[in-house]
Amino acid sequence: MNRRVYYGGLVFVAVIWGSTFPIIKNALLFIDPFSFLFLRFAIAAAVIFPFIVKKMTRKDAVYGSIVGIPLFLGYVTQTIGLKYTSPSMSGLITGLYVVLTPVISIFILKTGMDLTKIFLTVAAFVGMGLMTVNSASGEILGNALTVVTAIAYALQIVLTEKYLVDGDPLVFTFFQLLVVAVLSLLFDPSSAGKMYLMENHYVLFAVLFNAVFGSTLAIWIMSIAVKNTNAYISALILILEPVFAVLVSTFFFGFPVTSWMLAGGAIILISMVLAINRENRKRS
Repeated sequence: MNRRVYYGGLVFVAVIWGSTFPIIKNALLFIDPFSFLFLRFAIAAAVIFPFIVKKMTRKDAVYGSIVGIPLFLGYVTQTIGLKYTSPSMSGLITGLYVVLTPVISIFILKTGMDLTKIFLTVAAFVGMGLMTVNSASGEILGNALTVVTAIAYALQIVLTEKYLVDGDPLVFTFFQLLVVAVLSLLFDPSSAGKMYLMENHYVLFAVLFNAVFGSTLAIWIMSIAVKNTNAYISALILILEPVFAVLVSTFFFGFPVTSWMLAGGAIILISMVLAINRENRKRS
């Protein structure tokens, strides 16, 4: 399949994940983080289960479960962090994974890190920084938790490239989702008894949107794309996530657009396009 299809898939994932920041932020006014995560990922895993029940292998189960651990760490710290910081600041700090992914790849995947990669990675991060000029600083706790999110997401992307070499992306995704649901329940066993919280229409929307689109579909597409590209290029495309977080926050939740945001978004787009073109030239 043409690699542009995978790049397009990653852009779609960035759109979905970017839109979840303000949605989750508002949902947390009515539901606690662990209950939200349990409901979200239990539903997401249930959606996939009928399609993979006859395709499960021990290898996919083990590797998918391993990768599910940093995924859980990333989601729980990001969700709790959103209670204490703004969606735009959370998006910026989460985007640190674009810097951390190639660094972690050096140790786990034994990949190189040349000057061009370093330049494009730093440029993309500078773009994220510009997008949040004049944003609320947020609480120290929320920002600190979101730094852990960035580390966990970078590790999850790298481990996906390492373990999903010849496995089934959908089965691999199922076990990641299942691990997040189970660990969320273990950390707060009362979550299983809070289905009544979904009687709130906004919570119902937030849980279902994040379960079907933000978890099942997005993580499955990301797994396929990482398998057929690499962790570095995937992370660089996914840095569009905070761009879309700002856009959704602006058009649907009333956050203002500044010239800094436009400049930062332009730098991110240019960095991403240059990185993709460079990767394509290397493979042609």
